[in-house]
Order: sequence, then C-alpha cells, then structure tokens
Amino acid sequence: MKHSEIREIFFSYFSKKKHYKVLSSPLIPAKDPTLLFANAGMNQFKDVFLEQDIREYKRAVSIQKCMRVSGKHNDFDEVGKTEYHHTFFEMLGNFSFGDYFKEKAIEYAWELLTQYYKFKPEKLWVSVFIEDDDAFQIWEQKIGVPAKKIIRLDEKNNFWQMGETGPCGPCSEIHFDKGESYGTANLMENDKRFVEIWNLVFMQYNKDKEGKLHPLSEPSIDTGMGMERLTSLLQDVDSNYQTDLFKPIIDYIAELSSVDPDNNQNQVDLKVIADHIRALSFLISDGVLPANDGRGYVLRRLLRRASKHGKSLGFTKPFLYKISTKVVDIMKGVYPELEYNRDFISEVVISEEERFNRTLVSGLKRFEEILNKALEAEQKIIPGKDLFTLSDTYGFPLDFAIDLATEKNISIDHQGFQKDLETQREKSRLDLSKKKKTSQHFENIEKYKTEFTGYDNLMEEVSLIAIYTATTAHDRYREVHEVKKSEKSPFKDLILVFNKTPFYPESGGQIGDSGIGKNENVYLEISDTQKHPAGAIIHLAQLKKGTLKPGDRLVLSVNREKRQNTVIHHSATHLLHYALREVLGLHVKQAGSYVGPDKLRFDFTHFKPLNETEQKKIEEIVNLKIRENLSTESDHMNYEAAIEEGAIALFQEKYSDQVRVISMGNFSKELCGGTHVQRSGEIGLFKILSESSISSGIRRIEAIGGETAFLHLQKSSEILNKIQHYFGQQQNMIFEFLVEMDKTSREKEKQIRKTDEADQKKSSFKMINEGISINNVQTVIEYIDDSSRNQLRSLADEIKNKNKGISILLSNINGKSAIIVSVFKTLTNQLDARIIVKEIARLVDGNGGGRPDFAQAGGKPIKNIPHFKNDISEILKKHLT
Repeated sequence: MKHSEIREIFFSYFSKKKHYKVLSSPLIPAKDPTLLFANAGMNQFKDVFLEQDIREYKRAVSIQKCMRVSGKHNDFDEVGKTEYHHTFFEMLGNFSFGDYFKEKAIEYAWELLTQYYKFKPEKLWVSVFIEDDDAFQIWEQKIGVPAKKIIRLDEKNNFWQMGETGPCGPCSEIHFDKGESYGTANLMENDKRFVEIWNLVFMQYNKDKEGKLHPLSEPSIDTGMGMERLTSLLQDVDSNYQTDLFKPIIDYIAELSSVDPDNNQNQVDLKVIADHIRALSFLISDGVLPANDGRGYVLRRLLRRASKHGKSLGFTKPFLYKISTKVVDIMKGVYPELEYNRDFISEVVISEEERFNRTLVSGLKRFEEILNKALEAEQKIIPGKDLFTLSDTYGFPLDFAIDLATEKNISIDHQGFQKDLETQREKSRLDLSKKKKTSQHFENIEKYKTEFTGYDNLMEEVSLIAIYTATTAHDRYREVHEVKKSEKSPFKDLILVFNKTPFYPESGGQIGDSGIGKNENVYLEISDTQKHPAGAIIHLAQLKKGTLKPGDRLVLSVNREKRQNTVIHHSATHLLHYALREVLGLHVKQAGSYVGPDKLRFDFTHFKPLNETEQKKIEEIVNLKIRENLSTESDHMNYEAAIEEGAIALFQEKYSDQVRVISMGNFSKELCGGTHVQRSGEIGLFKILSESSISSGIRRIEAIGGETAFLHLQKSSEILNKIQHYFGQQQNMIFEFLVEMDKTSREKEKQIRKTDEADQKKSSFKMINEGISINNVQTVIEYIDDSSRNQLRSLADEIKNKNKGISILLSNINGKSAIIVSVFKTLTNQLDARIIVKEIARLVDGNGGGRPDFAQAGGKPIKNIPHFKNDISEILKKHLT
C-alpha cells in the first residue's frame, strides 16, 4: 500500500464518519510563541480545546506536518540510531470537540485499522491508563480485545496533558505485535517486537494550579498516528527508512555517493541525510530560512549535521541541494507548495552548504589551536565551552571534533557541551517568546465584542460600552464608569470600546484608523485603533470636551484622507505580491509588511537582490494592473475552500474557519481582513523606492502609490529639470554628460594625487635633512598643515624607512590633534611607539595606541607648535638615555 493510498483511506474513512477535513497548518505555529514548530496534530486546534475558539464543526480529521527538535518532544539526537525516530514527520489524527468520546474514538480506530488497513486483530495490543476502567471495558467488552492484551500503565505512560494546567486526560495506545521472532511478549520492554501505532487521548479533565482535576463539561478527543510508522507496518518493512517515503531518497544519496545502501557502515549517514533533507525542504517551503537563532538556527543545525554525514560518505562538494529535488518529487502530490518552491529550496540549501564549507575551514583552524593548547598543557580533555563555541560560532560539528580529538588520544567534555547547548536552546525559546507583544490586561474585556462596519462606512452612530484608563502599571487598564475632560489621570489617553465601529483595528500589516467621535456634549479624538484577542476593538482616544459614560451615543468618523491613502497602499501590496511571484517565482512569500498612508513596506522570501530589469518588470506589471482598473471582490468562505481556489495565506497569520478572500480581477487572490480600493484604478500610480536585504533570504521593497507616488515623481522631475538647466543639457543627454564629467574629475584627482606624492617625496627629503639626532638616533619631529591622517601615516613610514630612525608627525584635523609615531624596526627594543605616543597624547589630554613600531593618537588641538615639538624631544631623550 503506497503512502498516497494510506492517506486517501484515512481521509475517506473519517469523511464518511462526518469529520471535517482540515488541511495541515504550516510548520510555523500561528502566533504561538511557546512552540518553535508544530509538533502534534492538535496544535492548530489548541484554542478550541482551551475553549478560546469555536469552529463550525465538532469533528475534524487532518494529516499535520510536524517537527520534533526541541523541548520535551525532541528526537534530534535519536535520528539515524533507530528505525522510527525523525525530525520531520506527519501526524494523522481525528478530533472531537465535545461531540463523541471514548467509545466512538476506540470504535473508529479499531474499525479503520482492522477493516480498512487490514491489520489482523490478533496482532494488536492496547494500553490504557491504570485508573481508566471505562476504556478497559470498552476494549474488552465492546471491541473484544482479550484482557491479557490490554495493559494498564501509569500516569507517565498513559496520561496526557497540554501543559502544567489546562485540558488533560487518560490515553489509550494501540500497538502492533510483530511476532515471536522479535523476542518476548513484553509490551513495555520489547520495543523491537511491539510498535506503537496510534494514541487516543481522552480529554476529560481541566487541571488547576493546585493539580486538581475537574471534569470538563464537554470532553473531547485528540488522536495521533505517525504516518511513517504506519506506512512501515502496512508495507511490511522493519524500518521507516525502507518505506516509499524514504527509500527513493536513500537510493539517490547512495547513487550520488557511489556507496552501497545496504552496507551497515553507511546506514546512520544515509538515514540522517534522508531525514534531515525532508525536514529542510519542508521548513524552507514553509518560510524558515537559515539564521543564528530561533527556527533559522534549527534549520542551519540540521543542514550542517546532514552535510557532516555527507562527508562521511565521501561528498566533498555541496550535494544536499540535489537531494531536495527528490523530496519534492515524492511529496509534491500531497503538498503542491513543494513543487512551487522547488528551485527556491535548492537555492537556499546550496547557499547554506557553501557557507558551511567556508566556516569549516576557519573552524578547523580554531579547533587545531584548541587542540594544540590542550596538548601543550598536557590536558586529557577539551572543555565543553570551547567545543560549543566551535559548534555555535564556527559551525564546526561536535562529531568532527570528537574524531579529531580521538586521533590525538584526547577526550572531550560532553557534559559541558550539552550544558551550553541547552542554554542556547533556552535562549532561542525566550527570544521567540519576547517577539510576542507585551500582553495588556483590561478588566472584564472578555464581556465585550465590537462589530466592525468600516468596510463600507467611514461614519457610524454607535454606543459606548466600556471605558478604560491606565493604571500606574503601564500594561494594565481599569474599567471606569465615567470620565470628565477635567480629570487628571496618570496617562492622558483613554481606551474606549463601542458596540460597533467603522475604525479599522491594526491587523495584517495595516495600521489602525484615526479620527473623531462626538455628540452634542462630547468631542474626542481617536489616534489609534487596535483589536483585543477577546473580540473587542479598542480605540485610543483623548477626551477634548464633555463627560463620557457607558451607554452614551456618539457618531464616529474615520479620517478619510488617511484611510484612503492607506487603502491605496494595501491594495498595491496585493498587486506587488503577485507581480513578485510572476517575475521571480512561486517561492516568493510575504514575510512581513507595513501598510500606512505614507508608504508600503513588503518583506518577502527571495535569496538574491533584484536586478534593474526585475524591478522594472515588477513596476510595469503593477502599473499595468492599475490601468486595467480591475474590480476588487470580497468573499467569505471556508478556509480550506479558499486555499483550494488558489488564495494565498500568510504563514504567520492565524485564520479562523471562515475567512475573507480579496480578489483583484483574475490576477490576485489573498486571505485578507484589510480595507481595499473598489477598483485597482483608484491606486493611480505605483513606484518602487528601494529594494534591500533585511536578513538571510528575506528581501524588502518599499514603495508608494496614489498621490504620494505622483508627488514623488513630480519632485524627482523638478530636480531633474534643475540639473538639466544648470548644466545646459537635454534630458536624454544629461546622464552621459554627468558620467563624462565624473570621469574627467577623477582623472584630475589622480593627477593631483601624483603631484602630492611627488611633493611629499621632496618634503620627506627636506624633513630628514632638517632632522635632529638624539643619542645617535636620527629623529624627525614636524608639524604639517592641511594634511589627512592617511597622508601623515604614509609620510611618517617613508621618513622612518629612509632615516632608519624615528618619525613623529603632527597636525590639527577637524578641530583635533593628530599624532603619528613611526619607529624603525631595529630600534623597537629601545623605543616602543605605543609608549611614546601615549606620553605625547597626555600633552593634549588625549590617548592613543598601536604597535611597537607604529602608533597614533589624538586629543585637543596643538596650539604652541614650537613648544610642543620641544616637549616631544624631551620625551625622546628620556627614553633614549
């Protein structure tokens, strides 16, 4: 049974059981800083289980992309050593949100396994929580599993909880018995004979801070079954790596490296590379790029570890980028985004491979220094701290260090290395958490909901339902029942909540609206609008007149000009996104944005700068679509349906089941809650201002549209006209004219430099001839007007080499003194330029430093030059005596 068939049977079965098919979320958890990566099928339903979100369905089925490389679910170090551990894997799961419970969950699992996947019932064993009599009875009496094959296990093995507090409950696992040839029938101790297939979690309790369990009013079901392990059983092989998910990759690696894939010596290397290249391909496709922290650091580590194992197979040049195409070939039918990103994945991988090869050279040099230091000190162990620095800073793998140290009969400090590694991992988790905005606490905010009416209206009569003022703790707001203009509070701003509002709250990169609110007695100014996670839209306001109380009726008016300019830039962003994908490729994904009245900023995944032709083409496409005056349509539909229709979703956004889709003609289609023009012609004009890199693999375009773009071009045209008029040139000739003028100017500068150098040589001979002898050391001490530090340094060295003595040159540059001391190399045992320059610098309240043969300093301006030169002579006499 191929992996594609296994998927189809799973979805088909649960669809017949009225489960809603939910697509896998990206590997990057949507707005969940507690997770580096999605690591279970239930991640995208977390808020549902926590009763913070409500879906339109009570039953769901999914196959979720997962990564387990951090925290308590960390299989990184086990990969290659076992037949079943992976960094990237897929989790099949069915879920019930307050619908069916234990009996149905068990029935469904058993029926699917035995009747559809054709597992023999006698080959299946189950485990239950030691106190879960209900599950035991269902398995024994309803399903017919013999009691001897139902194993009761403790809390550690068969009780699941989301966190220290929150939803939790007992679980039941289904295991496959591979038979007597694999050893004794001990479920807990013989993992070669017994393979866990499926874990059924019965979420029936809520755990409080004291550890007490309280029954949930609506118990739920969360199940998880590893795709790779299930496939190995259904394809009757002893290892996940022998399935059609991995074997084509391993065979290709073996072909490229000319090794025998069945040779035991090659097994660990082949497995690690096959596992890691799958993880790399999916991570990059989902928008993760190499970095020195967070998710990017994990990606970089995976690639470097795979590269290290490649070197064990004989690879000397980048090779992983070739293997990534094999992953795409195998998985593109299930995840079409891999095909769209095929070239981009290869580009990112080969770029990082080449970078790693460069760092290996410097890392090897540093390791040799550490090793030699240990040998000289007759140490028998290399400190873990040094090893971690090698790994973290230089990208030098620990395995490399172990092999090289072993050759010299030196051990390494594993414990110290692991300690620093864990500190780094914790730092990555903390850094990720800090990226989340500081949570602001509003009393009773959960009671209030605000309806947004601003898609069609910029003015609305509303009711005030809550007033908040800041407390002395800047992130906490208390609810008040009245506020007057005359009141003095710690902060001048109020937070107001209305039953409905035309003000758009900041979201998806679009800034919040501003404007006014008023009635006969009240006038207030609203400077910003935000959305609270609980559902209320909060307005940052200043009361200018009157008294406010909940229940008051006001008319809210949005600043029309600001909204219109913002709308223009938001719609232009959508056109830009699609133009980028058309010109650069479908690997382009939005990685951040700012949409305001002044400009738009669009961050996107791409691995190299845009050239002039690409920028021009992108601009042309966007302006063409503006001139075509495309109609903007807004539709509300199911998330999965929108994705299937080709709408683009942003991986860092968190979407509800029902989404809003913005289409601009047949050109652009995105999930978006923002405000937009009715037709693209309203944008008027689009102009790119700049294109730059903001991090590895992330580019940024800043652009303008509408009146802002017109005024910019008008200003540029005005400047160009002034330049043309000043130089008396036509527009089509001005560029060539300025280039030619620049060439002429550079030639003149070159001639001047040559003249200066000739004058300097004449000057150096003169200075040497006029120099003095101090204790038989030829010495030049001169002050030079209108000089630069570079000229002083060059002249000082020239004089020193000619007189084979000491050269001290002085000047005042930009209101500060410049002091250069240059000592001939045979004199450095008598004179240290660093010491001399520091003593001279004290005369002008300055400081300096350098090398024994050359040093420089600066300080306050030199005023009495003859006196200053005399003081320097005395300093030299003291040192030369």
